[in-house]
Amino acid sequence: MIELRRLIRKSIRILSLLLIDIIAFYISLSIAWFIRTEMLPLLAQGLPLFTFSYEYIIGLFWIPVIYLFFIFYENLYVRNLPFWDETRDILKAVTISTLIVMAIVTLGKMSDRVSRTMLLGIWFTSIFIFPICRLWGKKILSRAGILREKVLVLGAGNAGRLVVEGLLRERHMGYEIIGFLDDDEEKKGKIICEKKVFGAVRHLPRFVRELDIRNVIIAMPSLPPERITFLTAWVQGYVENTMVIPDLKGIALLNTELLHLFYEEIFLMNIKNNLKSLPNRVVKRGFDILMSLFAMPVLIPLFLLISLAIKLETPGAAIYAHERIGKNGRPFRCYKFRTMCRDAEERLKEILESNEALKDEWEKSWKLKDDPRVTRMGRILRRTSLDELPQILNVIKGEMSLIGPRPYLPREIKEIGDSYSIISSTRPGITGLWQVSGRSNTGYDYRIKLDTWYVMNWSLWLDVVIIFKTIKVVLKAEGAY
Repeated sequence: MIELRRLIRKSIRILSLLLIDIIAFYISLSIAWFIRTEMLPLLAQGLPLFTFSYEYIIGLFWIPVIYLFFIFYENLYVRNLPFWDETRDILKAVTISTLIVMAIVTLGKMSDRVSRTMLLGIWFTSIFIFPICRLWGKKILSRAGILREKVLVLGAGNAGRLVVEGLLRERHMGYEIIGFLDDDEEKKGKIICEKKVFGAVRHLPRFVRELDIRNVIIAMPSLPPERITFLTAWVQGYVENTMVIPDLKGIALLNTELLHLFYEEIFLMNIKNNLKSLPNRVVKRGFDILMSLFAMPVLIPLFLLISLAIKLETPGAAIYAHERIGKNGRPFRCYKFRTMCRDAEERLKEILESNEALKDEWEKSWKLKDDPRVTRMGRILRRTSLDELPQILNVIKGEMSLIGPRPYLPREIKEIGDSYSIISSTRPGITGLWQVSGRSNTGYDYRIKLDTWYVMNWSLWLDVVIIFKTIKVVLKAEGAY
């Protein structure tokens, strides 16, 4: 009876996700149709006209079938993934689907019935509509209990806390955290991330039986390998899905593949440093140039307005250049809008000599939260991060990248320490992991860890994710000063 209920629930889940994807496809189709029939004819004279009809739309039923097939091929109806991981796989699925449909239309000589321009429009809108529909659709399904899956976390230490925080943030994944089990008697009854530590790990079978739990996360990375192996095998005997957090924090894992040696019962982690590859460096540089040129028509008027506002408040140049560490340790002049008074360096020396608290703050993060040297316009620019816009010129010159490690000052080399060789192996960025992870609210050592992690885990998709996160952070002015 229990197995039948699980099968019915799984079927409802899959059918619900299929419905969400069908809705997403037809929303994308409607937008692409509007662009093709209403907007493009106004911009391109002589473009063949297409008239709207429901019969025509129905005749295109085979196109969403191809889309759904490749989404199914990516296992997106059975896996619970974080938003950006799912978005990456959806982008891959809809791109392959579009190429297949284009090939069918071309080889089948169907271009008189199916507009290839509209197919490109469907692809372009799909890469935005599908993730948004999935995100909100999954939230609705989770609230309705259709997508909800109970999870028990073994280990109430730091690893357990972090994984619960992550799953609570990614609520659309549908995981309902029941609580913790931990062998530390002092933790029993404690509340961590609003979840209770119920008892010892040995109580797992009772919780699985009474609460119908099918997912367990083992968050005990400090356990010896033999104990982890035994515990994983024991847990797998009670639940369908077992997730293990290994003791690998800080190691580059995004570009990692597992190689199995079956007879030896071990696996190898093949960790790739993508930025060591020349083709990848060319792709990253090409992405920087294209995005920078694309943004220029918007940025140039903004540059002029900001420059005028700065000069009206205080005399002096609107843009200044400051020496920073570039790729391979080569110094370069980093451009920024001036946000301070002209004698900022002299005033800083006076401030640090006269105020011990501000001196300690400066030595800790190389910044002052309430810096008296900042002008009124400067505070606006810093709060919106617009002070960094001139660095787009550094990107075009090849001194910086759109996304990368923070451009450090030469005096910070000693503070960076052993991570210097990794951080300086690539161009610094206008934005990066630091800027989208709390920014000025994070400690100095944490910034270095984020920059190092970025370099070791780089991918073009990671850059795309950081760009979208940066837009969100800038619009909300999170953590800036």
